Amino acid sequence: MNLSPLIYFSRLYGANPALVCCGGGNTSMKEGGVMYVKGSGTALKDAVTETFVGMDRDKLLKMLDEPYPSDDKEREAKFVSDCMAARLPGEENKRPSVEALLHALFPQKFVLHLHPTLVNGLTCSREGEAWCEQLFGKSVVWVSACKPGYTLAKLMKDVFDSADRPIKTVLLENHGVFFAADTVEDLGTHLNGMLNALSSVAKEAPSADGETLSQFAEKLKAASGRAEVRFTGSLLAKHFAADRETAQKVMKPFNPDEIVYCGAGVDFAESADEITEIRSNVLILKGEGVFTFGDTPKAADNSMMLFKDSMAIAWYAGYFGGEQPMSDELVDFITNWEVESYRRKVVK
Repeated sequence: MNLSPLIYFSRLYGANPALVCCGGGNTSMKEGGVMYVKGSGTALKDAVTETFVGMDRDKLLKMLDEPYPSDDKEREAKFVSDCMAARLPGEENKRPSVEALLHALFPQKFVLHLHPTLVNGLTCSREGEAWCEQLFGKSVVWVSACKPGYTLAKLMKDVFDSADRPIKTVLLENHGVFFAADTVEDLGTHLNGMLNALSSVAKEAPSADGETLSQFAEKLKAASGRAEVRFTGSLLAKHFAADRETAQKVMKPFNPDEIVYCGAGVDFAESADEITEIRSNVLILKGEGVFTFGDTPKAADNSMMLFKDSMAIAWYAGYFGGEQPMSDELVDFITNWEVESYRRKVVK
């Protein structure tokens, strides 16, 4: 299979920070019964032929007809095992995206899955589903939040089976968006149409300025026990650092990526004087801004990038009825999910 079109649009969208943050998202291409999908732990912006994993699409789809255990760990272990078994000969040293089965469900040749900040302002909002219907009608399908992996795949299959028309765009609550098309150009048309519609409602988040290192950085680095600290005093960061009530809007994760890079929760402090120990990856300091911590420069940078994304999501969600973070049940599931544990190791 000539993967040039897949590599082209993967790099194109992967290089746009408004669409992809810290390597999130994945892409695929089908031809006959074969599908190539992005490998786990790889970055779209750096896509090459080796980035993609060849899969037997029929084997993937047959997974949805098999009985699976009800226990979370047993079910997801079987899910990962069956996904691995669907790799083509010669692909055994690669790990496909956990969303490979979702890609296989779409009959279209190309699939683009992203977690754009503006889009997630909608998917992570209280009135997201109502706004989806108002803005896009039946052209976009809304899928409610659920456990990822096999559970999400089964729910998506039910949605596809009950649809009375081909599904081209799916919004996943607290997650992101899938676009499917038979041409690369149509992928861009679908994406730009959605971004334009959302931009007509939501005012752009304040730009990031005031990035000078806070006077408290060294003290907080010592309190965290981590080697690296990052700080942002941007307009958006100061907005959410105004007081504890405002900070609550961004103290729970909105999507799985945030859990991977920032952890399951965020700390808030009224003043630097009260801080003796920091255990989380992110701290909001009243009146100052946001600090992120990591054992390596990359870890601290990634936490900052994802938390900036989270703050922008909360800002945009304000235009769609207010922010809606992930449920405690989903946060706990993803925190302990083997798939995301693997991704945390890969991206360090």
